[in-house]
Amino acid sequence: MTAGVSGDTSLAELHRRAAERGLPRFRVLSKAELLDALAEPLGPSEPLPPVRLERDGSLATVVLDDPETRNALGRTAMEAFGAVLDELEADEAVRLVAVVGAGGVFCSGARVHEFDTPDGGAELSDRGSALFDRLAALPVPVVALLNGPAVGAGAELALAADWRLVAPDGDLRFVHVGLGLVPAFGGTSRLRDVIGAGAALLLLGARAAVDADGAVRLGLASEIVPAEELRERARHLAEHLEESDRAAVAALKRTLAAPPHEARAVERAAFLEAWPNRRLDGVPRGRH
Repeated sequence: MTAGVSGDTSLAELHRRAAERGLPRFRVLSKAELLDALAEPLGPSEPLPPVRLERDGSLATVVLDDPETRNALGRTAMEAFGAVLDELEADEAVRLVAVVGAGGVFCSGARVHEFDTPDGGAELSDRGSALFDRLAALPVPVVALLNGPAVGAGAELALAADWRLVAPDGDLRFVHVGLGLVPAFGGTSRLRDVIGAGAALLLLGARAAVDADGAVRLGLASEIVPAEELRERARHLAEHLEESDRAAVAALKRTLAAPPHEARAVERAAFLEAWPNRRLDGVPRGRH
């Protein structure tokens, strides 16, 4: 049996250890099944990817976990992130995607030095933009769990989510101009869409660090949640979303993302697409 784990070990502790081991769907296992699963020996030690996917029922959590870089986004992390998005785009069981950083840091930014060539800026911008656009376009809501600093490109990653929850020690740091740069992954337009052009210029131009209270006040985060409760809060959000029609939620995301001059047409098209499967007495047509 795993060291420190016995029949007297609490279910919460077993869940914690199962999450660390990456056991799939561990919350639906009985205590006896958890003990058996945790008793299985670990396979040959392999380095974990800097971005990995953890599943918990209808919740899929993207974990940035690269202690050496404080969860920065370089080529290796971007490739791992892309592989995670490949899985998420093909998984119809997911109802909510959460993004979180390991080790008390959300994301320390992009590894700019990896792209330090005349053409490196284009590669960095194109790769980062493509990843963040794919994350934003997922057909389910995405919530960023700001358990610590979200710096530069890390703040842009948080802005690519639909919602942001922030821990008391979490913040967003808009450091780009201090490096002689501007956001490269869509952060300028996303920040403008959330708080307006004038406020966005102030935060970006002044290299602002927005703490948890400020993030909620500006509308950059919806609420402050203790760091140790962020993932549980995401799980509860996923459970609530299970009550909603997944296709209708995806249509809502497409409609809300449409440019203002196209929004009404996109809304009407989404409504007509959903009409054949409208619910009568709680039962969707054609989905018996």
